Amino acid sequence: MVRQSSAKAPPPVRFWASPPIVLLVFAFLATAIAGPLIGIRLLDAASNAQVRLADARVDLDALLRTQLAEETGVRGYIATRDPQFLEADKPPDPDFDRIALELEGQLRQANLTHGPEVVEDMRALHLQWEQSVALPLMRDPGSRDAYVQQAQGKFLTDAMSRDGAQVRGALTAEGASVRQTLARRINATFAISAGTVTLFAILALWYAIGRTNAISRLAREQSLVDALQRTLRVSGQHLARTQMGFAYASATREALVGGDLLDAWRATEDRGWFLIADASGKGIEAARHAAFAQYAIRALAADNDDPADVLERFNRLFMDTIEDPHVFIVMFLGSFEASTQTLSYASAGHATAYVRRGSIVEDLPPTGMIVGVERDADYETHSVPLGVGDVVLLATDGLSEARAPSGEQLGEERIIALLREAPADAQALCDLLVISADDYSGGVQDDLAIVALRVVQHDGIDTAFDAIDPATASI
Repeated sequence: MVRQSSAKAPPPVRFWASPPIVLLVFAFLATAIAGPLIGIRLLDAASNAQVRLADARVDLDALLRTQLAEETGVRGYIATRDPQFLEADKPPDPDFDRIALELEGQLRQANLTHGPEVVEDMRALHLQWEQSVALPLMRDPGSRDAYVQQAQGKFLTDAMSRDGAQVRGALTAEGASVRQTLARRINATFAISAGTVTLFAILALWYAIGRTNAISRLAREQSLVDALQRTLRVSGQHLARTQMGFAYASATREALVGGDLLDAWRATEDRGWFLIADASGKGIEAARHAAFAQYAIRALAADNDDPADVLERFNRLFMDTIEDPHVFIVMFLGSFEASTQTLSYASAGHATAYVRRGSIVEDLPPTGMIVGVERDADYETHSVPLGVGDVVLLATDGLSEARAPSGEQLGEERIIALLREAPADAQALCDLLVISADDYSGGVQDDLAIVALRVVQHDGIDTAFDAIDPATASI
């Protein structure tokens, strides 16, 4: 269960149980669960479409490079009579047909109706170039027809280039269409979920406290932010052979949501994922970007076991979808395999990440830049062996940047000192860090999320976590 600070929370509103309220609660929960599921499906479909288009572009480039390599080899041989020019790229090249057939399959999956026909025309032109130009010139480069054959080769190559440009244009147009459709569907899903939850909250307020306008306004605000919080946060599981602790606190007074997120889920009985991220900004807008990241990462990791590849694909999807160039996300994505006790992770600029082995604290450095800066950014996956009792700690910058009244930040050195002396229990560690940040700064000043994972000898109880009611939350 996520421990959530209530230092800045508005006073709670309590409802007397009644059949209409119970019915509304069940309907509300159904909507809160359905919204994330729909979002994940939409993101998964859009991600798969983007991957197919990217694969098609790669195949098209490979097809044109193969033609260019063969043509360059033949020209070099004609000019020098040196057979070394034909050693690497000697026509006929069977790779051309193989790549062309793969490209046709990609275009059919992307529903580009005329694309396969254009690629088939490229195959025919390539075959004609090999049979009527390349092979005759290779047999007799000094023949009287050599000039005519080379001119014909230029004509065929230009025709292939035009076909390639046509396919590339179709892929670009389809990519733009996929991005527009994704943005439209995500906005529609978010609007429908928020609107439905708002309707339920208003009806609940009308049944519970309809007489008093002031209490009604307070109840409506509290219900709306609670509904939005449940909509944006996907519940998760602890990972095999781990004890996990979680803490979340928002600095926004009017909403218990923000740009920080944490999540954990099992991919198999032996392996699971955990995620912590910090979207730029605060409040509802930052929460919207955090929810997008959470749904997208879950969808992209569904058929992948490489954290770096997941981050690279998410970075491209994020920059293709989020139009605001000033929005970015700091993120740490980890995968823990219980049988080998191995942590594999990729970090997009995430700083506060440590492994504690007894009294020794080791840093887990970033493996790439933050998400949303460069579309073609590269990330690396680092693997870290863990022993029983080792603790992995992750926290967003709300912890390290907690400021004392004098202006001095809590800082990484104090966090390491706290971690070194902290209790072994993962949840107790998270609670200690939240209390320390709150005492040091005199109150939560920035959104804060903390995840702790301790390797244990035997698997514990499989429990889900979610944000609790701020009225009963503890630090």
